[in-house]
Amino acid sequence: SYHMGGEGSMAQANQSLKQNRSQLRGRHFRDNRDLMRSYSGKTTLEFEKIAPAELLKIKQLIRFKAREEKEKRIIAYIITAIIMIIIISVAFQYA
Repeated sequence: SYHMGGEGSMAQANQSLKQNRSQLRGRHFRDNRDLMRSYSGKTTLEFEKIAPAELLKIKQLIRFKAREEKEKRIIAYIITAIIMIIIISVAFQYA
């Protein structure tokens, strides 16, 4: 029978991808378990205590960063759209 070149390497790549995916799936549980502590049969999550003023500062910083990211994304979409319009118009000009 005829075999295509590179079949073994493709099988190896697929196996590697499958293994990586399974490792990623298991990781979430391990991280969450590290946060959990068991006290008298009751499981609780332990979080660092933060002052309300500090928490407000952190929330404002997160909102600011999110707004910045959103603006960058919008600018990137606009630039991409302009470039696509230019490419399409040039393509139709020479078609």
